[in-house]
Amino acid sequence: MRLVIKIGTQVISDKAGLSRSRMARIVGEIVGLLKLGHEVVLVSSGAIGAGLSLVDFSSPLRKKIAAAVGQPMLMHSYIRQAKKHKIIVGQVLILSDDFTNRKHFKNFVSNIQAMLSNKVLPIINENDVMKREDLRVNDNDMLGAMVAVGLKADKLIILTNKNGLYTGNPDYDKDARLIKNVPVINANIKSLCAVGKSLLGVGGMLAKVEAAEYATKRGVETLIGNGEKRGTITVALGDNFSGTRFMAKNRKK
Repeated sequence: MRLVIKIGTQVISDKAGLSRSRMARIVGEIVGLLKLGHEVVLVSSGAIGAGLSLVDFSSPLRKKIAAAVGQPMLMHSYIRQAKKHKIIVGQVLILSDDFTNRKHFKNFVSNIQAMLSNKVLPIINENDVMKREDLRVNDNDMLGAMVAVGLKADKLIILTNKNGLYTGNPDYDKDARLIKNVPVINANIKSLCAVGKSLLGVGGMLAKVEAAEYATKRGVETLIGNGEKRGTITVALGDNFSGTRFMAKNRKK
């Protein structure tokens, strides 16, 4: 099974920056999937959050500079954790243009296929420094969906700091219930997304649901779950997922 796992900034960060313990746990769970014979592609946010505390000055480009500072820190942390399991990781920085330019996209797919064939764990992030636009919404959620579709993944797993999609905002509504299965994403489903975002992340639940919509319409089942909880990645392969499952339409051949 081919899996694309998208990890939000808040999942691997704490007040001090990147969290070694969380990254160690997540890498450990991914290694468990690899040992079972699954192919895993990781799309990870976190570069801006890692570098922001070190970029202590005011600038219109502060977030992009933070991304430049934080990206090697992020990769070093992943490399250190993967090395404990004798796993090799490879960094892939891409732009949205790489999905619209046919030659770039074909090259991207070929490179990822080669990495997977040679047991290298691809870790993908958007090249925030080289983006023409400002760093705003989506926080790599749509990137994860585009990667999953482009690689014809079986599942897209989006890890955040929430259990999934609720009937209301669980931070304020004690009666809000977790929605376990979403057959179709429509306006009513989108209206349930809590407005707001995390301190470090720049996306939100709506961005994740829109990413799920993009992926499921193109045949990739999408799951949104709590990456701060142990085992969320592992249970995503079974029927009793602890978060929200968005069902996929039949994939076109």
